[in-house]
Amino acid sequence: MAESDIQITFDEKNHIRVLDPEKFKEMDQLASSAAEFQSQIASFQNTVQTLVEVLDTQAKRIEFEKLRAIGQRNMAEMESENRRRKQQQMRALIASKEAELARLQTHYLSLEKVEREQKAMIDRLSNNDG
Repeated sequence: MAESDIQITFDEKNHIRVLDPEKFKEMDQLASSAAEFQSQIASFQNTVQTLVEVLDTQAKRIEFEKLRAIGQRNMAEMESENRRRKQQQMRALIASKEAELARLQTHYLSLEKVEREQKAMIDRLSNNDG
């Protein structure tokens, strides 16, 4: 750029300007547009940040509910398993008690037989004496 290309002018406020007044207005409008664009970008960033925070909160809530649902499902499955196990224990106890009952009945019948035999022997011995 040569020194002859530079124009020194005064604007309406009597400020010294090196640029052509029209180029200065364009530059001023461009700076104004850039500032407005920057403001819009900042607003957009705030909106996006708010949205991200809301989505993070929702994601945490969803994750919590998902874990809670998994826990409840596991508890339900465990309850079913516990019932089945308890039922098996009860069946085993019933079988044990039935076996004990059968053993005691057999023992009782055996004792009745021994008692009858002893009474019969006592009766025979009593009849022989008399």
